[in-house]
Amino acid sequence: MVKDNYSPYRWVMMGTVCWAIASIYIVMITFSPILGTIAADLNVTMGAATNLMMGFVLAVAIFLMWGGLVADKYGITTALVLGLLCAFIPAVLQPAIGYSYGVVFISRLIEGASVGFIFACIGPVLALWFPLKERGIAGGLMIGSLSAGSAIGVVASPAILASTGSWQVTSAYLSIPAAVGIIMALAFTKKTPPAIPEMAATVSHAGRAMSFGEAFKMPITWLGSFILFFNAWNLYVLLNLVPGYLAHPIGVNLGEIVAGKVSLSVTLTGIVGMVVGGIIFDRVFKGYSKLSVMIGFAIGGIFTVLILASGVISNIALLVVVLLIAGFGIPFMNGAVSAHIAMTYPPQIVGRMVGWWFGFGTIGGALGLFLGGMLIDMTGSFMWSIMLAVLVCAVGFILGIWLKRPSM
Repeated sequence: MVKDNYSPYRWVMMGTVCWAIASIYIVMITFSPILGTIAADLNVTMGAATNLMMGFVLAVAIFLMWGGLVADKYGITTALVLGLLCAFIPAVLQPAIGYSYGVVFISRLIEGASVGFIFACIGPVLALWFPLKERGIAGGLMIGSLSAGSAIGVVASPAILASTGSWQVTSAYLSIPAAVGIIMALAFTKKTPPAIPEMAATVSHAGRAMSFGEAFKMPITWLGSFILFFNAWNLYVLLNLVPGYLAHPIGVNLGEIVAGKVSLSVTLTGIVGMVVGGIIFDRVFKGYSKLSVMIGFAIGGIFTVLILASGVISNIALLVVVLLIAGFGIPFMNGAVSAHIAMTYPPQIVGRMVGWWFGFGTIGGALGLFLGGMLIDMTGSFMWSIMLAVLVCAVGFILGIWLKRPSM
């Protein structure tokens, strides 16, 4: 049977990509729960400090759009190492360079580029190493590592800051997993994937080869890109603005340590959401992405708005429950979306198409953070930035209605 041709080594490949993704999201989230401290140290407003998160996400969007070319042309190892270096070097150098807002902003742009190179590896790993019926769970685990890294970073960052008294040193400590990831990528990802007969059936849904340019003539390319645009808007607000909202006096005012622990609800349940979503996509929805997308946006929108409710924020236990469910929603669809991409395009361009979908989508995350920072400065409140993240879920839900299963 075809499935017997798939090497068990695929789980090593997947595990290495999982570590890489977790590492770079530890670097990303480092600033989030301690934004107030960073703003005070750099003598900038909270809105300007928020742009340090937005800059990271903006670079993610830009580099995702073409970072897949590295994975497709030069291989998974090159893409992983290049991405991890982009995260590691600026983070470990913060004790030397992190005293000017402009320099820190540029360093965040470089760190954000890491995601562009590494996320693009998801598509080739799925297409070249995994059978169709495992792509939902494998994609969910790899993208779920985003939440795993965020979970580690959101707790470790304020704890290390409290110990060292320096956010710059905190950044350097949290660059260590990226250094380990470089070693793992060089050691474990150079193996050639086995020749799989099933691969011939995935050359394209039309049964012929497809170029990167031709992919943009397909309506699904644009529909999927906009679905991820609104997906990323909500997700990055949850990951990057909600910890500040929980910690800062103009928000819930829990303080950095408590806010970091409470924010863990969002990130940990994101892991569960992606894994559970991938399993349901494979086993229950049988490759139909529409329901995964609609369910994810519905849960995300409903429970994100509840974060603002006075009855919720006055009750820590209830707040944690609401955050758990809010963090489950958007990630629930991501395993299905990554598998949808792998089933839609041929292996030769799937890395670039993963990069395009998630890159274009991440522009939504950058826009959400940019507008969120502006609204925080204009209103002195986090409310409208979070409300916008709720409204985009409604738009994403409507777009999900039009999503169709790829014809194989």
